[in-house]
Amino acid sequence: MSILRDSLWIVIGVGNIGRILLGRLSAAGVPADHLAVYDNDPERAQAASSLYRARIISLADPAISAANALLIATPPPVVLPVLQTLTGRLWPGQLVVSFAAALPLARLQAVLPPGVGLARVMPNAPSLIGMGMNPVVYGETVTPAMRQLLTALLETLGDSLEVRDEQMNWCAALSGSPMRSLLPVLEGMTQAGIEAGLPAHDARRVAAQVMAGTAALVLQTQLSFEQLKALTPMQTVDEGSVAQLFLEAARAVKDKIDQLRNKL
Repeated sequence: MSILRDSLWIVIGVGNIGRILLGRLSAAGVPADHLAVYDNDPERAQAASSLYRARIISLADPAISAANALLIATPPPVVLPVLQTLTGRLWPGQLVVSFAAALPLARLQAVLPPGVGLARVMPNAPSLIGMGMNPVVYGETVTPAMRQLLTALLETLGDSLEVRDEQMNWCAALSGSPMRSLLPVLEGMTQAGIEAGLPAHDARRVAAQVMAGTAALVLQTQLSFEQLKALTPMQTVDEGSVAQLFLEAARAVKDKIDQLRNKL
């Protein structure tokens, strides 16, 4: 997409999320000279720079003022101090995107100059391969051009859904954390395949395809969950308990994000 390739992107914080962003931008054809990175860990910044050939900058670098979009992928407690450091170098028309949980738009917007666009995205790990679900909320200062730019980025990550800011803590529980809960299901299914005599890579493939196919049925049909269950009549687990387990897990994650918000 030319809008991606023609823009200057700065990724601040190159942990897991920052590296995903760099990888997807690079895969979309953004040239290395349109990518810059900052991290307070010089070794981590150098590793990201070496992998994606992005330039390493400081928070005082003139590139900050030249960027079309600044992607803030630091841990939540660092976001506000970083934005406060950048404030004097930002100008109306730039887009700032926070990928941090727990920090609402109002807290972020309060430290930005007027006219700077602000959005929040709640990423998840499948974005690494362009199969993520990334809920997004746009601030009032986001222009149509900024929205177009961020939409192009989100398309490289997978799917996205526009939500309200007050829903973002729930989104951490719905799209950000559940992958960790689903992996033990795949581990157990893979182990069952191994015990059946399949090579480990084939057992893993079978387990993953079953989960991928089940998700595709949910996405591509209008069948209710009960109708979908009826397609395979043999019940293998206490389905009510499993559903309740995941519901309670989502509620617990949301509560933790609420607590983190109150501390920031």
